Amino acid sequence: MTAAPTSNMDLSDVPRAASADLWLLIQIMVECEHGLLFLRGVTDVDRAKIEDRFWNDFEGGTERGVVALMRFWCLVDIFQSRRLRALLMARGYDIFYPAVVAAARLRLNLHWGFNPQRLIWALATERPAYSSTLRLGIEASQMGMAA
Repeated sequence: MTAAPTSNMDLSDVPRAASADLWLLIQIMVECEHGLLFLRGVTDVDRAKIEDRFWNDFEGGTERGVVALMRFWCLVDIFQSRRLRALLMARGYDIFYPAVVAAARLRLNLHWGFNPQRLIWALATERPAYSSTLRLGIEASQMGMAA
């Protein structure tokens, strides 16, 4: 049993997350063969399977893990927008690395989610060259991703 977070979290301004924590969720999503979540949306079964695996593999504190999960599910939700879905179709898995980097640092309000335009701007400025990392199983630490 894990301890409850020691502080109240402001849901209108969710704290930043470590890119490596979000990348772990992307790896779990791919390994569990749920890569289509970003196109079709998430079901309760998908959410339960990914979250269960995340808590088994995650080595950080509870609050840090909760922040990573909140940001990950909001990232999945924002890709339901037409423009981001089209960008995913055009760039494929190459979009995940810059999306993780952006989702870790962009402002997040749980009521409204990520600002779609700010995410599009962030994705436009990042270099999309990391799809092979998903296939090779390279860890986030080997890619130079830091919190």
